[in-house]
Amino acid sequence: MKLTSLFAASALALAAGGSVNAATIDFEATPVGIYSSLTFGALTFTYTGGNLKFDVSDASPGAPIDKHNLISFFQNPGAAPFRATFAGGASSFKIGVGDFDADEDHAHLRAFSAANVLLASADYINPAAKNGGDFMTVTSATPIAYVTFWEDGAFPGAVYWDNVTWEAAAAVPEPETYALMGLGLAALGLVSRRRRQA
Repeated sequence: MKLTSLFAASALALAAGGSVNAATIDFEATPVGIYSSLTFGALTFTYTGGNLKFDVSDASPGAPIDKHNLISFFQNPGAAPFRATFAGGASSFKIGVGDFDADEDHAHLRAFSAANVLLASADYINPAAKNGGDFMTVTSATPIAYVTFWEDGAFPGAVYWDNVTWEAAAAVPEPETYALMGLGLAALGLVSRRRRQA
């Protein structure tokens, strides 16, 4: 029975194609300053407008923005997007957006494949009377190669971005993995047949 269970567990592990990795980025360990890119493991943040620079700020308008965060407005006012690129792809991406209570903010999040095909989108309007904001999330069965996020209200780009959570795309099994799984299942059948004959 133990050998049968071992083969079954091996086959299930091979079929799963690996585990899903999740990561959370709160920017707390990133010093306040001006940046052209930030990399956290397999995820890199850049800005696509003006001189391509953005700030890590310590302004905290309220949840979900807490302590260190990203903002483009002080280096490049305007609605050009941030871009977050995943090495190896992602299955989901969640980011907090918020501001101080001065004007209505229109925030947008888009997820794209490696072929630049739009996979998913999310939009959020932050009311003028609200300190803080909310989260936006995109998910896709097709691996997300990169996301863009931006704000285009009365003062484009004048919002804060923080508390990113994302999950790496599940690994797709190679043909050799399927062959190995087939051998495991065949061995399982052989062991089962011999036990019935004994």
